[in-house]
Amino acid sequence: MKKAIFVTLLMAGLGFGTFAQDAKPAHRERPPHEKRADRRGARFTAEERAEVYAKRMQKNLNLTDEQYKKVLAINLEQAKKQEELRAAHKAEMKATREKMKANHEDLSKKYESVLNPEQLKKFKEEQEKRKTEMQEGRKERRGRR
Repeated sequence: MKKAIFVTLLMAGLGFGTFAQDAKPAHRERPPHEKRADRRGARFTAEERAEVYAKRMQKNLNLTDEQYKKVLAINLEQAKKQEELRAAHKAEMKATREKMKANHEDLSKKYESVLNPEQLKKFKEEQEKRKTEMQEGRKERRGRR
């Protein structure tokens, strides 16, 4: 009898403990300056990023108006530097992509000089198959994010 009561109380305690835990944290509502519903997928401009970060710092650090203006100027300078770095990186990537494309075309010409038409056809089919598999893999990985 004592064991039955003990087991019942133990199970009830575990059950109540499970329900007491919140499975998901409450959704944090974004302040109006952080909302971007009308710009889905668009990036903030340098000025917008600087302002958002400065306002967040003002709120969290209780900045004076003078401090806010100085922090805003610093953030704007930093945001513009980041944009320049992104643009340089993008140009560098484009140049690298062009070099790789030229290298691939050169490789294809070398293969064409060695392989007979039947082998070349099979080789190109295998390349297409691998390309398709890689694209599907990328789509699959994007779906998991």
